[in-house]
Amino acid sequence: METIGFLALAHPDYVLDGQAASFAASASEALRNRGVSVSYSGKLVTDSASAAEEAGRLLGAGCAGVILFFASWIECPLAMSAVYELKNLPLLLWSVPMTGEGGAEKSTGSYVSHVMFRGVLARISVPFAEAVGMPEDGTAPESVLSFCRAAAAKRRLGRAKIGLVGYTSMSIYTGTFDHVLMRWLIGPEIEQSDSYSLIRRAERFTAEEKAAAAALLKSRAACAADVRPEMLEKAMGLYLAIEELRRETKLDAINVKCQYEFSKEYGMTVCVPLSLAASQSFVTSCEGDILCTVSMLILQYLTGQVVSYGDAITHSGSTLKLSPCGFMPYQLAGCAPTVNVFDTPGFTGLMNSFTMKPGRVTLARLVEDVGTYHIVCTTGEGLASSKMRCGRFPSLDITPDCPMEQLFGSFAGQHYAVCYGDVTDDLERLAAMLGIRCVRPAQA
Repeated sequence: METIGFLALAHPDYVLDGQAASFAASASEALRNRGVSVSYSGKLVTDSASAAEEAGRLLGAGCAGVILFFASWIECPLAMSAVYELKNLPLLLWSVPMTGEGGAEKSTGSYVSHVMFRGVLARISVPFAEAVGMPEDGTAPESVLSFCRAAAAKRRLGRAKIGLVGYTSMSIYTGTFDHVLMRWLIGPEIEQSDSYSLIRRAERFTAEEKAAAAALLKSRAACAADVRPEMLEKAMGLYLAIEELRRETKLDAINVKCQYEFSKEYGMTVCVPLSLAASQSFVTSCEGDILCTVSMLILQYLTGQVVSYGDAITHSGSTLKLSPCGFMPYQLAGCAPTVNVFDTPGFTGLMNSFTMKPGRVTLARLVEDVGTYHIVCTTGEGLASSKMRCGRFPSLDITPDCPMEQLFGSFAGQHYAVCYGDVTDDLERLAAMLGIRCVRPAQA
C-alpha cells in the first residue's frame, strides 16, 4: 500500500501527562498492525512552524494521504498551518472521545477540536474524511483504513497507464470517453494502439512459445473436444502479444476491441487471451469500454483481487444476471472452467464457459457525465445456484442489497466491474477525493 502520512497535533498545555503522546503512538501503531505504511515522526506537533515543517516532510515522503490526529485540544492556526501545506492531498481528521479514569470522565479536548476544525474546512470547501474513536475501538480504525485504501487507490490511478487496442466496439456510446477529462479528473493515461499492431505481434511468436502458453491455459481450464489445435495456437499468439505489450509499455490494464476486427476479420475472439492475462493479476477487459476498465482497476487497487466484469444481461424478480461474452479470469470460477468454441452468429473463436464463485460482491461502474464523472456501486450476494447464460456463457446471478428497480434506475451502461467483498465505503471515499459523486442505491 502507498504510504500514509500521520501528523499528531497537540496543545503545549495538554502534553505534560503523556496521554496525548500515548494516544498518537497507539493510533499510528494500530494502522501499522493492519498493514498500512505509516509515515510518523513520533513527535507531537505543538506550534505552527513545526506543523508546516512536518507537513513538508510528509510531502517529501510522497504520502498518498494524510491523517491529522487530534491528540489533545488544539488551536485553529496549528491545524491550518499543516492543511495549507497539504492542499492537494486527501485528508482525514481523527479524534478521540472523552475517556474514563477512576470512574470519572476526563476530557482530552480532542473531540471538541475535531468538531471545531471540521467547521473550518467545511467553510473553506476543503474536502476531508473523518473518524472518531479510540485506536483500540474497531469503528474508528476501520473507517481510517477505508480512507487509507481510497487514498492509495487515488494515488495509483494518477500513475496508471491503460492500453486501448482499437476504440469503442459496436458503437457502444457509453463506452466512449473524453481522454483529457479522464486523465485530469480520474488519473489514468490511456495509450491507444490498433488491432493490426496486436495481430502482427501475435504472428511473430513461434509454435513452441504458443505451445507453452497453451500448457499454461490447460493448467487452469479444460478445453472442449471441438477446440482445434490451430484455434488454440491462434488464441495463444494473442495472449503472448498482450503480455508482450504489457511488459514493453508498462501497462497496468488493457482493453481490446474484439468486435468486429478479431471476432470476424481475424477469426479469433480475445476472450480467452484476455482471461489468461487477467489470471496474472493484470486488469483486462474488452469492447473498448475504458470506463469499465477503469472501474475494474479501481476495484483491484482497493482489494488486491483479480477482478472481472459482466454485462447486466437481464433481471428476474430480485435477481440480476451478470454475464460477459466469453471473458472470465480462471481464479473466479465457481465450477470447473472450460474453454469452448463460440457457436453464436458474428463470433468466431474461443470462449470460457463457467459460473463465478458465489459470495458477497461489489458491483461498480465509473460513468462519464458532461464535464465530470460519477460512480455507481452496490453490494449483493452472488448465488451458488447461478446458471451459465444460454448454457455456455460465463455468468453470476446476484441478489443486490437494494431494490432491483433502484439498481435498474441507476444503470448508465451495461458493463459493471465486480469484486468480492463490500468496498462501497471505500468507493464513496475515493469519489469524494476525486471530487465526483458516488451513487449508492438505497438498501432494501
